[in-house]
Amino acid sequence: MNNLAYLAIQFTTAIALYLVIFRIYLQPWFRAQTFEAATLPLLVLHAFRYLGLSLVVNGQVDATVSRDALAIMAWGDYASGICALIAVIAISLGSRLAVPLVILFSVAGIGDLLTVGPTASNAGVFEADIGAMWFLLVIYAPILLLTHIYIVVRLVAHLSPSRRASTS
Repeated sequence: MNNLAYLAIQFTTAIALYLVIFRIYLQPWFRAQTFEAATLPLLVLHAFRYLGLSLVVNGQVDATVSRDALAIMAWGDYASGICALIAVIAISLGSRLAVPLVILFSVAGIGDLLTVGPTASNAGVFEADIGAMWFLLVIYAPILLLTHIYIVVRLVAHLSPSRRASTS
């Protein structure tokens, strides 16, 4: 089996595991929270996306992998993490910019997640030695994907006309 097959197995297993954990332990709590309270811990999780910069640190990834591809992935992660951190601060301060900043984070973060797969595949990342980054890929990336989906679902519900009409 090649590395991409192992990645698919591990990623799929992680998604299943995280969904079970969410369903059993977290969903009741999240459901009872306001939009801001529910998205805040998820955004904090995304603020750790600065870890993606490890891709461009010498010696962390096989030297045969394109540095340009690694930079695209690393800086996309970093930008998403900074957007998440700014949204965390805005929510924590009760700023009226909180929702627009969550939207900005969602666009940047999902854009990054959609870019990283093809970029990594085209650069041969999945067949290269990526050391400890493999663990981020199979542990952290699945939770990032799922939390992005949940944030967008909550964002859409928060912005829906029926919700706004019921709170006015």
